Amino acid sequence: MQKLVAILFLGLLAFTGFTRWQNLSEEPLIMTDGQGYYAYLPATFIYQDLQFSFIDSINKTYYPEDKRAKFILETPTGNVNKYFAGTAVLQTPFFLAGCALAAVLKEPIDGYSWPFQMMVGLAALTYMAFGLLLLGWFLLGFQYGARAVGFSLVLTLFGTNLLFYSIYEPSMSHAFSFFTVSAFLFFVQKAYKSGTNASFVCAALFLGLTTLIRPTNGIIILGLPVVTSSFAGTKQLVGRFFGNKLLAIVSILVAAAIVFIQPLSYLVQTGSPIVWSYGGEGFDFRNPELYNVLFSYRKGVFIYCPVLALAVVGLVVGGAKEKSRFLWLSFLLFIVVWIIASWWMWYYGGSYGHRAFIEYYPFFAIAIAALFNFGIGLIKSTWLMIFGLAFIPIQLIQTYQYNKHIITFDAMTKTKYWNLFLRTGNDLAWYYSGYEGQDSYQGIDSLVIKHQFELELGWGNEKQIINDPIGEGKIAKMSKEDGYGPTLRMPVSEIGLDLNNIRITGWVNSNSRNSDIAFVCSLEDSLGAGYYWQKKPLRPQFDGTGNWSLATSLFRCGVPRNPTDKVVIYPMKTDGSEVLFDDLEISFIKAK
Repeated sequence: MQKLVAILFLGLLAFTGFTRWQNLSEEPLIMTDGQGYYAYLPATFIYQDLQFSFIDSINKTYYPEDKRAKFILETPTGNVNKYFAGTAVLQTPFFLAGCALAAVLKEPIDGYSWPFQMMVGLAALTYMAFGLLLLGWFLLGFQYGARAVGFSLVLTLFGTNLLFYSIYEPSMSHAFSFFTVSAFLFFVQKAYKSGTNASFVCAALFLGLTTLIRPTNGIIILGLPVVTSSFAGTKQLVGRFFGNKLLAIVSILVAAAIVFIQPLSYLVQTGSPIVWSYGGEGFDFRNPELYNVLFSYRKGVFIYCPVLALAVVGLVVGGAKEKSRFLWLSFLLFIVVWIIASWWMWYYGGSYGHRAFIEYYPFFAIAIAALFNFGIGLIKSTWLMIFGLAFIPIQLIQTYQYNKHIITFDAMTKTKYWNLFLRTGNDLAWYYSGYEGQDSYQGIDSLVIKHQFELELGWGNEKQIINDPIGEGKIAKMSKEDGYGPTLRMPVSEIGLDLNNIRITGWVNSNSRNSDIAFVCSLEDSLGAGYYWQKKPLRPQFDGTGNWSLATSLFRCGVPRNPTDKVVIYPMKTDGSEVLFDDLEISFIKAK
């Protein structure tokens, strides 16, 4: 098991180092909600500022406005971090290593320069790997075969969104809580089998950490009968625990001390140990969105992690062999689904798949391992494992699609999903922009116009075309004074009055990481009077200083009034930056 996990870790470390970590100044790893989870560390060790007033200067240096997470809740008595401190506690050794690395390399010791960003990525990969290792040992403790367990680990990593949140958004809490839940299960099992005091204390430690990361995760305590195989076994385990009063006191104090970190933080920040940091957000346990959480194309867990369907089959198969264990496991997973589906934002914001389930994948892995271990009647385990591996390419392609903005972060529908299913072309990036009703298209561009700037095509502002400084043909350059770039005016008569979607794609480079460069689409009549105008900022898509990036905007166009009208398309900016363009492509699309 150790060799398998070591190979997976080293392979992913090499892959991540050569891909995700190559441009950390422009594509930081500490992003979105992860900025909040992580902020406790620089606040404590560098700025001694748990009011987080330093965040404004950090944002100006590292994060353009569209990438600044809002995680500070202002209260009458002080500011608090919306998110809990558990992730930061686990990141602490890597943060301190980042401080040392930044000092040696003479990089800013501000908590956000590239050494710190890289260490957050390394932390997620490391905890993910240890989580897999402990999960593997835990499953072997059920006397499942090594091959069944190994295949279960591979599917848990490559068949789910755990991989994405370990590599591409590692500052999120999920890889860390996957580790703590796996560790809790392992040490509970060890305590049940060996009865050593250290195992009980370690189980308490990881229960505390799991709760500190996200308090609702504390329901893993309901998994005790899953580990012991029955309620009677759990009663025996609990009796042994409380039978040793010193052990019970030490274990409870360890767990309590960890959990108390959060109210202690609130006490320092506001003078009160109890704060509801999520403001007006909360649970509605009477109206859970069960179907949407499980099956919707927006975020359904079985849509974006279909391999977990094997766990459902495994619950049935396992139940026939170990009835009590799998009844408790089914009960626990039902409670998990109910709680997740009861959160006011059941889709949990912009994310790849339903990320709230990741910390519970160790429980799903039990059912998958049981399926592979026992088989189904005449269907041998080997065939089930081969079938399970077929889910991996689906998951890897979907991970690629999400990372390349082909799958949108929160606007997917059934039609969009199947239109894009397993498709990976660059022209599909940002294809769907989230408009209501923009669900379907014919898949064939009615007209495509390309301008590689090697020839004059009669576009406006073609005076901006210059020789590429590195000698690779011609490009278009918008100088500091230019507000508008190469402009296409296309008669509607050449397109058709049923035009309703326009996609603009091009390579963009700027000398400013905060440039407000945008693509613009407008309609004007035969006299030049405009009656439709819309712009799409490109900042979320291009890297910034000195880097070429492929940017795409999709417009749901207004309806042209007459064949003599014109569609006008151009880039524009207002901030005095210099912007380069190459290989512009404009597609006029007739959607259904």
